[in-house]
Amino acid sequence: MYNCLIVDDETIILSGIKFLIDWEKNDCAIMDTARNGRDALEKIRSCPPDIVLCDINMPVLNGMELLKICNEEFPSIVFVMLTNLQEFDLARDAIRYRAADYLLKVQLEAPALEESLQKAKKEYERRSKLAEADRMHFYDEKKARELVRDACLEILFSPDEEALKRAGEVLDKNHMLEGYGLVYIPFDYSEVPNAERLDAEARRELTAWEKELATRLCETVFGSSCLFISTGQTDCLTLFVWHQGKEWESRMALFSSKFSSASRNITQALPSILVTGCFYGKEQLSACRNEYFSLIQYFYLDELTSSRNLSGEPTVFEPLGLAGIGSQLENELNAKNLTGCTLLLDRAIRRIQETTHQKSQAIWLCNELYRCAAKALQDSSLNDTTGYAEIENLMTSRQVVGWIEKLKNSLTETIWQEANLKSEPVEKARQYVLSHIEDRLSLQDVADEVCISPGYLSTLFKKQYSQSFVSFINQAKVEHACRLIQERKYLISEISCRLSFENAYYFAKVFKRYMGMTPSEYEKSLEISAAGTHEKAGRNT
Repeated sequence: MYNCLIVDDETIILSGIKFLIDWEKNDCAIMDTARNGRDALEKIRSCPPDIVLCDINMPVLNGMELLKICNEEFPSIVFVMLTNLQEFDLARDAIRYRAADYLLKVQLEAPALEESLQKAKKEYERRSKLAEADRMHFYDEKKARELVRDACLEILFSPDEEALKRAGEVLDKNHMLEGYGLVYIPFDYSEVPNAERLDAEARRELTAWEKELATRLCETVFGSSCLFISTGQTDCLTLFVWHQGKEWESRMALFSSKFSSASRNITQALPSILVTGCFYGKEQLSACRNEYFSLIQYFYLDELTSSRNLSGEPTVFEPLGLAGIGSQLENELNAKNLTGCTLLLDRAIRRIQETTHQKSQAIWLCNELYRCAAKALQDSSLNDTTGYAEIENLMTSRQVVGWIEKLKNSLTETIWQEANLKSEPVEKARQYVLSHIEDRLSLQDVADEVCISPGYLSTLFKKQYSQSFVSFINQAKVEHACRLIQERKYLISEISCRLSFENAYYFAKVFKRYMGMTPSEYEKSLEISAAGTHEKAGRNT
């Protein structure tokens, strides 16, 4: 049974068509009627019919406009156009817009309508088969893309040779193992505006932006012969490229140049484009993978001076020699031994700086230190999962050293606090705020100045002064504002601007929170107080 919608602004035409033939005998059912194109479009979007019998000349939205819209949104729906003699040319145009047939209203008889319905049903079946074929093709392509992506991940991360062999067969079947290789693109976001305020989510968004930019360039340079592999890291991209052959080096140089320039101009990010050699066939997949990880290792050790600079001799790696350091750190923390903690972490830093070690060893070390520190400090800010995510995104030995330094500062502060001593970074933070009171200050800015994490500074400050750090900044600014108002040299709006508030309204809101009155009311209270003082002085004289 084919569902039909009849659309005409003339009631007599609607009724005539409804009762002109035996619809059920023609394997059709009238699901609804509409009086104009807009009403019809709403009904089609709500419940799409199979066939639409539609007048050409209607108010609000005419039949031709409705036909064009439905061609885009519902390409399987078949239209039969209803027209008058004077609209005959429009009816012929409707055929060009995929209408199955047209009928003249003045000559509308049962045989003609049944014949048009037969044409419409055949056309609907044809379009349905094409749509089904398109859907099957879409799902087949989607499945093929998923298999290819899974194969690429197997190549990068599976230690199983059989898995590597199966992945190679998938790529070979898709003709992706001729003139292929891998590209590793880590990003340095230190030059991005407000880089110090980039949290994990902001970095993910920035990397997604970089990926979109790289995708457009890849389409220009490599055509469709490239695929991004999702490795789970935030600050880097991995690209698999094939069908480049003799053009490998020239196209990689072109891509590197264009992408580096575009990134610097658009986001101010600094990408490093590290490229393997060009490989051929399943037999060289293992060599391609090994070279890719060598690139990552050399980049980690800061030994890459160009986009591709692999030594002919294999690198001899040294063990860090730090087995058991996590347990030792946990013991020192439990004993509240600040000197012992510092010596252990300084030793870890020296080993990172002085040995030629594998990146995986450094990541293991950081995870072990973080795990044992969090275990010893049950109620500290270390007990969350964000620290592990941060560790996984460490890409160079310098970043590893910086991370351990930050951990050392945090642990030092914890021990100081538990010994009921005033925290040195907290005091430095207070002094920094007071000496930069007219600057735009944030928790992140001040935390960077005293070299501890924002969350930890906030926790320490609240514990030591029973006040949030942001509240302290606002209170200090309000107190400074009071002094400026007392000087009677500045307008309230000038003071708001001078103290780096977003606007005068927000300044007034913060001021009232701490003083119980607005800046203008405070200024008037000073004037009233001064007037009372003068009056009293006059009476005394």
